Amino acid sequence: MSAPPALQIREANAHLAAVHRRAAELEARLDAAERTVHAQAERLALHDQQLRAALDELGRAKDRCPESPDPAWTLWTPPWRNSGRSACPAGPRASRAWPGELSPLAFLTLAPETTVPTVSPVPRFFRQLDRDGSRSLDADEFGRGLAKLGLVLDQAEAEGVCRRWDRDGSGTLDLEEFLRALRPPMSQAREAVIAAAFAKLDRSGDGVVTVDDLRGVYSGRAHPKVRSGEWTEDKVLRRFLDNFDSSEKDGQVTLAEFRDYYSGVSASMNTDEEFVAMMTSAWQL
Repeated sequence: MSAPPALQIREANAHLAAVHRRAAELEARLDAAERTVHAQAERLALHDQQLRAALDELGRAKDRCPESPDPAWTLWTPPWRNSGRSACPAGPRASRAWPGELSPLAFLTLAPETTVPTVSPVPRFFRQLDRDGSRSLDADEFGRGLAKLGLVLDQAEAEGVCRRWDRDGSGTLDLEEFLRALRPPMSQAREAVIAAAFAKLDRSGDGVVTVDDLRGVYSGRAHPKVRSGEWTEDKVLRRFLDNFDSSEKDGQVTLAEFRDYYSGVSASMNTDEEFVAMMTSAWQL
C-alpha cells in the first residue's frame, strides 16, 4: 500500500488542528458558563441571606416592639423625651453629641418645649425659617430658626450643618435637602430588605445598577411610548433608573442612592412589617 500523498497529510493535519481549536473553544465556553452559573448561585445565595436577615431582624423588632408606635412619634424621639413611650422601630439612641452619631437636623426634636412630630408639618416650618422667601435656607436663617426652638448653634456649626446636607453645592438647604436631613434612621430590618432588593437588580455584582443590569430583570416593551415608537426600550429603563439616581443623572445607581431613595419611602411607613412587605412584593424577593 503506497503512502498517502503529502497534500492529504497536510489536509488531515489542518483538519485535526481545527478540531483541537474547536475543542479548546468549547472548553473555554464551558468554563465561562460554569463560572457564570457559580456567580449567579452566589448572588442568589446572597439574596436569600439578605432576605432572611431582614426577616430575622423584623422578628426581633416585633419582639422588642409588640405594639405599633404612636404615629405622633414616628419621626424620631430621643430616649430622654419619651416619657415612657417606645421609640421603636428606630430604637433608642443614647448619644446627645452633635454632629457625631445623631443627624444634625434631628436636633430639631431636642428643643425644650418643641417637637417636630411627623414629616408633614416640616414644609410649613421650613417656610417660617425662610425669611427672604428664596425657598432655601442659608446658614443664618437656619441658625436663627433653631435658636427659636432653644437650640443655639454658632455660625461655624450652622454652616457645618448646611454643608453636610447641601447635596447640590448651592451653599443653602432647599426643602428636599431639609426633609432628607430630617428622615428618621432606618431599622436593620429595613436596611437589610433594601440591600436585598439592590442585590437582585445588581446582576453584575459590581455595586452599581445600570441599564445593562435591568435588561435581564425588566422589560420595557409593554410601555406605551415604546409601543408607539416614541421611546426605545433602553430609554424606558434609563427613566426607571433616574427615579433612584441622585440629582446628577449619570445612568448609574449605587446602593447609597438606592438606600437614600427608600429612606424617604420608609419615613412614611410606621412599622417594619409594612415596609418589608412592600419591598418584598415590589421587588418579588
